[in-house]
Amino acid sequence: MSECPVDRPADETSGPLGAPVGRALSVVPGAPGAAMADEAARDDHWDAEFLALVDRVRADARLAARHGLLGRYDEENDPDRGVGLFEAVAFQETSELSDSGWLNRHEAIVRLEARLAAMKAEATAGYEASLHGVSADLGRRHPEPGDREAEPGERRWVAGDLRSTADELALVWQMHKGAAMVRIHTSCELVHNFPATLRALEEGQLTERAAFTIVRELSVLDDPDARRAAETALLEWAGKHPLQKLKQEAQREAARRSPEARSKAHARAMDERSVRIFPNSDGTAELVHTHDALDAGAVMNSLTRAAARRRRQGDSRSMDQLRADIALARLLPRTDTRGPAESVDNADAGLHDDSTVGADATVAIHATGAEIRALIDGENSTGGTAEHYGPIPQESLRKHLTRALTQSLLGNAGRSRIGLRLSDEPPTGKPDRYTPDAATDRFVRLRDRTCQFPGCNQPAEFADVDHRVAFAEGGRTTTDNLHCLCRHHHRLKHEGGWVVTSNPDGTSTWASPTGRRYRTPPPDRGGSDPPESGPPR
Repeated sequence: MSECPVDRPADETSGPLGAPVGRALSVVPGAPGAAMADEAARDDHWDAEFLALVDRVRADARLAARHGLLGRYDEENDPDRGVGLFEAVAFQETSELSDSGWLNRHEAIVRLEARLAAMKAEATAGYEASLHGVSADLGRRHPEPGDREAEPGERRWVAGDLRSTADELALVWQMHKGAAMVRIHTSCELVHNFPATLRALEEGQLTERAAFTIVRELSVLDDPDARRAAETALLEWAGKHPLQKLKQEAQREAARRSPEARSKAHARAMDERSVRIFPNSDGTAELVHTHDALDAGAVMNSLTRAAARRRRQGDSRSMDQLRADIALARLLPRTDTRGPAESVDNADAGLHDDSTVGADATVAIHATGAEIRALIDGENSTGGTAEHYGPIPQESLRKHLTRALTQSLLGNAGRSRIGLRLSDEPPTGKPDRYTPDAATDRFVRLRDRTCQFPGCNQPAEFADVDHRVAFAEGGRTTTDNLHCLCRHHHRLKHEGGWVVTSNPDGTSTWASPTGRRYRTPPPDRGGSDPPESGPPR
């Protein structure tokens, strides 16, 4: 590592974490600090404690000459768990660093990130262990005698309350619950079943990604001895090779010790199969379908053959464009309203590849009355928001609205892929009745679009319509007092101690059983800003 000097005030006696300044004031040979140390060593009046400090300064100078200043704090089996390295990085003078010095700084930061990742895993396992309780994911409404203890990430009953570690950790980590559950499970596996990997992570020898890869790939080994042997061999390999090939090596280590390892890994991956949408910023989105590799390859080959036939018939679109258009035609219902350049349905009807039948589907565009009136009057305005995507421009609203009206006039309204929803004209409803009428129920679902628990993206179509202020406590059945909650978060609100309050600005604040508060935007707000979190109050 290269030389990276640390700059500190001369009168400072301790660092921000309480570490002695002498530990963070290493010097390099020839620096003023070293000369002063040599002069002090010749003075007979200095006591033994200071002479010990002098020896430490000299040792620091020797280490700095070989490894750079930050290398001095990158200790093996460091009892302070990186405190010295953190202080050296935090107070490092960077104005005169060379290219090698900057890389040295990067290396130090990467090691600190690894040590923090180890602490984060331990904190996750500790939080899980603090909430002892029987599993609430056994298909029963309430706990029964003999129910097993909750596993990492599972909901559990704690002193009669329904608790979900995944929900609150997801909010702390600012990620979706599904991703949080994976991290919780992996962290607990790392802490409890892979101590050598945890130690290597804590000492900065692995990155968090590498440690999690070891856990995921070796957890298919049921025999503890085989797992430990594979872990030892893999850590030895990681100490000699770049970590980019760690996953493949881990899979080989698992397969060497268990012929069933790959089959178990494949079955686990198949259990996690999904279809996900990732919006882009240019009005497009990526639809990712995860499935068996052979099935995915067969689908790709089928799309390629169909696209090649279209090319031989004179279609000018590229192979990528044709594959995308044919896949869309297979997934969505047939329609005769698109132009020749867009239509692939009729052209592909004779390809004998089952390319033209899809399921009925509608995408809703949520727009205000003002946006619709501006469109009709020819005035510039926003275009509303599209489900699963977000804000769209006015031109997009005009195009899709025209298409939907055309299909309606042609008698093809049942095949329309676009549904227009006005989001700012709520019905009067029946406020004094517990159950909302059909118009109110429909408005609330279309307005909320998803479950209103912070960070939840379950569609409102399949959620419960819940009173923010309970009807029994004086809450009325109005659109302002109703919101959509998926069944899980509905139960968490009523049986888990979560409390939701409405704020004057239209936002909502959810208070968890631990006292933490999470703020969500108004239900009719576009975009998908993450919830704000704060410390307990």
